[in-house]
Amino acid sequence: MMLGSGGSTSGPAPFATGLVGRFQLVLNSLRENTMREHAYASMMTLMGLVACCGTGCEQKPQPTVPAADSSASAAALPAGLFVDAPPAGARNVAEVKADAEASGEVVIQGRIGGRPEPFVNGAALFLLADSAVKTCDELHGDGCPTPWDYCCEPRESLAAGTATVQVLGADGRPLRVGLNGQHGLSPKATVTLVGDVAPRVDTSTLVINARRIHVHRVGN
Repeated sequence: MMLGSGGSTSGPAPFATGLVGRFQLVLNSLRENTMREHAYASMMTLMGLVACCGTGCEQKPQPTVPAADSSASAAALPAGLFVDAPPAGARNVAEVKADAEASGEVVIQGRIGGRPEPFVNGAALFLLADSAVKTCDELHGDGCPTPWDYCCEPRESLAAGTATVQVLGADGRPLRVGLNGQHGLSPKATVTLVGDVAPRVDTSTLVINARRIHVHRVGN
């Protein structure tokens, strides 16, 4: 601290002024980060879903078959989400994903898979793969414990044929309930669904906000 004439103190020292300025910058940054928190969390969820797509069989850790999500509750899901008849006019995943103009409502069909655990525990999300993509047991007839991860498929092919499906609540966020085991939803299950294409930056990602889901039974 410096003394001015008459023994009074002068204005804040430059060091203190600099600290105040830096502290204000940190506060502003924290406010901005809080506003981005939801968008960041959603992006990390999406990145987690697609991160394992296309990994080779030899790189795969010892997986376990994902159990049904114990947090799933039918009461938490929208009424009419699951329908008995498959919606007409379904397109495959790769076709919709490659269509840069795809927007609004779409009808899409595929198989649940793309990684060893295609569901997100405690969140209404799953990964959907194009029906034309072959699982490892279909290609080799081997005893792969998680053939729905498509680990034998080239990375580029799998990336072009996968989409993220989510069921949103009234707040516009994925419902906090797992979908594994709901109405027959399970890895490798074939589903036809009606939903809206979420805003896209390019054709490298495809997120569908599902409103109606039909689960195909084996043999149908």
